[in-house]
Amino acid sequence: MSEATANGVRLVHHTFSEGEPVLLICGTGQQAFTWQLFQVPELTGSGYRVITFDNRGMPPSECPPAPYTVQEMAADAAALIEHLGVGPCRVAGLSLGAFITQELALARPDLVRAAVIMGTFGRQDAFRRLIGQAWAELGNEGTELPRLYEGVMLAFSVFSPQALCDDARVRQFAEVWMATPPWVDPGRRGQIEADRAYDDRLEALSGITVPTMVVGFELDMLTPAKLSREVAEAIPNCRYEEIPECGHAGPFEKPEEVNKLLLDFFAAV
Repeated sequence: MSEATANGVRLVHHTFSEGEPVLLICGTGQQAFTWQLFQVPELTGSGYRVITFDNRGMPPSECPPAPYTVQEMAADAAALIEHLGVGPCRVAGLSLGAFITQELALARPDLVRAAVIMGTFGRQDAFRRLIGQAWAELGNEGTELPRLYEGVMLAFSVFSPQALCDDARVRQFAEVWMATPPWVDPGRRGQIEADRAYDDRLEALSGITVPTMVVGFELDMLTPAKLSREVAEAIPNCRYEEIPECGHAGPFEKPEEVNKLLLDFFAAV
């Protein structure tokens, strides 16, 4: 584990193996160690140097006062790449990490060799706006939900019905969830506000020039495949792949399919 001050924020990061660098960017509330479950072993086994970090707002990285913006968090990632001297590098992100990845590719193409954007959107529809508002209201109320209840509600949000009927997968999720400490303010509120404010970016994303692949998930309820496909259509020469029967947590629900897409795409750029 190492620390770096990037864009004025202390970020905790990890580097695995040697080779051409790949930066993995976490989603909302995602801790960096989760990439070690499936993606880090596969990427390092294929000869890549993998860098993970906890976004601003996720301990042990610094949690400055809310709100945050996606563009601000993309600037954090850019500063980390520069600090480590690994640009231009391959970058992949999920959910909020996907928003960060696409804004990083747009703002700093000099630092991004190729981008993989998983579970994303460039605009919010009515229900996605309601989700953001509901999460923000819960945070503003200061209500602390029972830990198991919160985990079960999260599982409903990010996994497909098929995954929720897989006993081994559910037990693995529950063990990891209950072993991690609760996520508290101001970081929680900051990341949720970044998600909530991210909207109306399709026209801007048409300016992305680096090789890009968008990965959608058929049963994704947080960033529906339809909205992910819109991002791919907006970005010139963008590749689009959709993983069937998979929820929002695609890299963890169907890691074999996601890893194959990552490796095939990265090998071609």
